[in-house]
Amino acid sequence: MAAIDTARRFELEQLVHQLRLAARTIRAQTLEERKAVRNTLAEDVRLKLEPHAQRDEQGLEALGVWSEALSHADVNDVDLLQELLYGIDALVRVHLWRETGLPLEPPEARAPTDI
Repeated sequence: MAAIDTARRFELEQLVHQLRLAARTIRAQTLEERKAVRNTLAEDVRLKLEPHAQRDEQGLEALGVWSEALSHADVNDVDLLQELLYGIDALVRVHLWRETGLPLEPPEARAPTDI
């Protein structure tokens, strides 16, 4: 039996999507947009993850550390912001895998665009 039900899994998959999108686009954002994304996603990670895991307590602890780092990251340091966002994305993916037992799937490759 999975520790995370289908509705929760969908909610967390949406969080993964938001994290990945933010990591891909953070360089093109203004300082105010970066600040808003940083604050919103750090808070979302804190609020949307369960306080205790059935199978991945260490993963939740790591997510807490990384989301705290994100909340304090300098919005001028886009390399750090991007690294934290991709790192949190990976941690949430592994947490989902450990809690649900479903296959761990990497991000889908995007088709090249015509220039």
